[in-house]
Amino acid sequence: MSTLTGVRRLTRFTLRRDRLRLSLWVIGITGIIIISAASEKGLYTDQEKIESYVRLFGDNPALIAFAGPGYGFDDPTIGVILVNETQLWGMVIVALMSIFMVNRDTRAEEASERLDLVRANVVGRHAPTAASMIVIAGANLLIGLVSAIGFVVTGYAVAGSTALAASFVAVGLVFAGITAVAAQLTSSGRATLGLGSVVLMVAFVLRAIGDIGHNVLTWLSPIGWGQAVRAYADERWWTIGFSVVVAVGLVAASFWLSAHRDIGSGIIAARPGPAVGAPWLTKPLGLAYRLHRGSLFAWPIGLFVTGIAFGSIGNDIDTMIKDNPQLADLLASTGGGSLVDAYWAVVMTLMALVACGFMISTTLALRTEETDGRAESMLAGPLPRDRWAGSYLLLAVAGTVVTIAAGGAGVGVGYAVVSDDPRQVVRLTAASLVTVPAAMVLLGLTMALYGLVPKLALVAWGVLAFVSVVDYLGEVLRLPQWVRRISPFEHLPDVPAHSMEWPPLLALTALAATLTALGLWGLRRRDIAVH
Repeated sequence: MSTLTGVRRLTRFTLRRDRLRLSLWVIGITGIIIISAASEKGLYTDQEKIESYVRLFGDNPALIAFAGPGYGFDDPTIGVILVNETQLWGMVIVALMSIFMVNRDTRAEEASERLDLVRANVVGRHAPTAASMIVIAGANLLIGLVSAIGFVVTGYAVAGSTALAASFVAVGLVFAGITAVAAQLTSSGRATLGLGSVVLMVAFVLRAIGDIGHNVLTWLSPIGWGQAVRAYADERWWTIGFSVVVAVGLVAASFWLSAHRDIGSGIIAARPGPAVGAPWLTKPLGLAYRLHRGSLFAWPIGLFVTGIAFGSIGNDIDTMIKDNPQLADLLASTGGGSLVDAYWAVVMTLMALVACGFMISTTLALRTEETDGRAESMLAGPLPRDRWAGSYLLLAVAGTVVTIAAGGAGVGVGYAVVSDDPRQVVRLTAASLVTVPAAMVLLGLTMALYGLVPKLALVAWGVLAFVSVVDYLGEVLRLPQWVRRISPFEHLPDVPAHSMEWPPLLALTALAATLTALGLWGLRRRDIAVH
């Protein structure tokens, strides 16, 4: 029997099992990318606007860190702007898709012991990993193909469109390989996700430092390899080939590592815990905190650093408004106040949307605990369902508030440094907390979906994507007002651009509480999945 025996059947099984998840990832990623491409085409309609954009972004370290090195700025075109606006974040999202999906199909299956049943059949040792790689590679290629077609249809050059789309595919394949290796090194799905995410974060930081300093650190990052293709700026195709070679090498390395460990374990042995657990671990809240403490610290730190980057350009807002019509459209939705305060209101909403990612993932951990059979064991005793679910909800609420506040504090620190006004730290931190009630509405909706119709719980991610598009591109796409008002963030007062208005905040809080209570009611009255 070959080590790849059964790979064809496992590939079909993986496609069938993950068809909904993959569809959501592919549709969401390509939809946002193509919509962004179409909006850029309508905003920068002549060479003067294109050159104004380049003058604004070309020498700003904060914007370079969060946009890209600006390849082609010496002879700018609309394609160069598209790359600067979409490439970096497109590659990061595709990388995240690869990390999550490869972990789900490899280490998570092994940790749940379902892989033992699969391997008990006529299945080669490397077949599950190979099947996962085939499926994820196909998803990445589909994203690249649809993106390239979308770019060309909206009027961008064929060569540059192909290169830009290929950069998404290349980075996605590299991080699929990185996750495959991480699945062999670690002994749990949570550790695999953590290791893959850390590598992505390090790659982002190395690329940012390298681009700002124009040094070799860029070439230590897979993201830097993707950007080095120089889409729409004298393309260098060999960087795509280099990324593919590295991805293949990583998959081969994962096969080799798999042959040198036991099923269920990792190359790096799990650290043994204390002989006696802490008393607080016997409580539902203590256990929930123990399971999520890594993300509980990582999300606030990440948003704090992002906030500093946003805050550091506060003194340049007037210039940016004159030369960036997309930002002008975003700030137009605030309808008053100073330009800088209008900018802060938009930034606070964007960071709150990011923080909602932590909130939804923490709430949906309830579903994971149930589908993996752990909830069944916990609820078999005297533990009430409300208390079990409430521990995760309390953690999600507290973590979201801390994460949003950390983002606001980061903005305040960044702006305080450039404006020499320390009072901005407290002011902007307080302004960020105004977004909390809207975020809680999404938490309530997530809990309602899980409690009432658990099979639809993942729709919460689609809702977050929809709300993000409405809030970020609503003005640019000229969406009808009734569509935009579906988003709870559209009902927030634009603090600090406007004064505080309590009625909408209280109404959003009441809606969030109602949805949460509805979800808990549904959880009490439906069957728990048993194994």
